[in-house]
Amino acid sequence: MNNELISAVNQICAERGVDPSIVFTALQTAIADAYQKENGVDTKVKIEIDRLSGLFHMYVVKEVVKAVVDEKNELSLADAKKFSKEVKVGDELEIEVPVGSLGRIAAQVAKYTVLSKIRDAEREAVVEFYSSRLGEIITGKVQGVRANLVLVEMEKGVGEMPEEEQIKMEFYEIGRRYRFLVKELINEENNRHVVLSRSDEGFIKALFAMEVPEIANEQVEIKGIARFSGVRSKVAVASNQDGLDPQGACIGQRGMRINAIMTEVGDEKIDIVKWDLDIVEYIKNALSPANVTKVLYNHTRSAAIVVVPEDQLSLAIGREGTNVRLASLLTGVELSVVQEGEEPKERTERQKQESKKARKQESKKAEKPESKKVPKEVSTEEKKPKSTKALTKVVVKKPAVKKVVVKK
Repeated sequence: MNNELISAVNQICAERGVDPSIVFTALQTAIADAYQKENGVDTKVKIEIDRLSGLFHMYVVKEVVKAVVDEKNELSLADAKKFSKEVKVGDELEIEVPVGSLGRIAAQVAKYTVLSKIRDAEREAVVEFYSSRLGEIITGKVQGVRANLVLVEMEKGVGEMPEEEQIKMEFYEIGRRYRFLVKELINEENNRHVVLSRSDEGFIKALFAMEVPEIANEQVEIKGIARFSGVRSKVAVASNQDGLDPQGACIGQRGMRINAIMTEVGDEKIDIVKWDLDIVEYIKNALSPANVTKVLYNHTRSAAIVVVPEDQLSLAIGREGTNVRLASLLTGVELSVVQEGEEPKERTERQKQESKKARKQESKKAEKPESKKVPKEVSTEEKKPKSTKALTKVVVKKPAVKKVVVKK
């Protein structure tokens, strides 16, 4: 049985590219743990495996003492002399234990531990294999779908694409091949896997690098990407070579390049935007295909009010605000779109007037620092006449009381 297990380990390691030393070490640990579960955790066990013949030996390590207190870990000198005449008190003696003494349940646990270690080592080898391809596109076949998790058969191993990394409303057919972005590598103990993505912005960038040679050669540079996967994306590009049109290079002859990319992402609409160092021009370009009349940009708030013709308002905003939201994400500026004639001119004039009034008040306070005390004195003087008027009213009522007395 041991020979069969060893040969199985060697075969699996050869097929899956796992280092056999990792598995043999796990096998030694598993057998020792299995023996300790049956004979006590404190029992000292030593395992030796011959990796060529498949034979392994199990030893119980006991200390030689004069008087035995712990039978599991101690051995009397008289009993130790039976194994070796040269032994003395304080030495440790390794006593071989028959492999058959290992119980059936313990043997199954050891086997399960070894197989689990093999799977973990295999996943670790897969993660190391794709560490050099992080951020690149690979081709894989959909193996299955489990609780919204798409399992992908890759060149080596199986990758995982969680729900948040899938393109919205895209159906993944089992057995069909797709392109995926190697987004993340998880390399934790008992949790090693490759995370794939089709909804990430990096997937769009990698597709452009594959379809547009000018991007791969760094003649054209992608400055930014804003994406709502499955709906629409905006890609800002700039040229590093004089005379080269970055938008034309990305679109290709008769739109062949951009059409190939959109087909890969499920006919997701992609806008190619010309990047500009001037933020105002960049905002105008980002709102394409709408025509922009002017941009009122606020540097302190990093916000802008975009004025467009009336017939361009719905185009600038887009369906459910998609166009303006993507432009805002692309430029990093909070955008508000208004039609011509509704730009906030009155609001800016009112703000100027208020600021002027505030400056005047501050200058008056600086000239008359004790001006606040004057209203207090006036208010006290105004209160005195009010109180005297109240007294005269009371005096007027007294004659009325006298008249009633006279009638009696």
